Amino acid sequence: MPLRNLPEETAASLAGLIEARPGQVSSCALTRDAGFDMTLLAFAPGESVSEEEYFGDTLYYVVEGAAAVALPERTVRVGAGEVLKVPAHVLHAVEGADGAGFKLLQVTLHAR
Repeated sequence: MPLRNLPEETAASLAGLIEARPGQVSSCALTRDAGFDMTLLAFAPGESVSEEEYFGDTLYYVVEGAAAVALPERTVRVGAGEVLKVPAHVLHAVEGADGAGFKLLQVTLHAR
């Protein structure tokens, strides 16, 4: 089964599936052996993911709080309920808007 770590008996809040820990970025993989990687992330205040790039397009959906996605020529603020696509091979970083904590769903397609 490609999906994992998701409720099956009753519905649950996506934000409630993960908790931020002080000084850390927590992660919960929601897929296994699928054509994409889907990961739920919880960023404690002040935490970030440094510059990285992926071989496939990446979708960022902010579940709670607000994120700042730093792209080569601009930074995009993504609020709760909003989504942003970062194309494959674009170097970018993700942090909390104004240094606050936030929760993020990241979906990255595998390159073909």
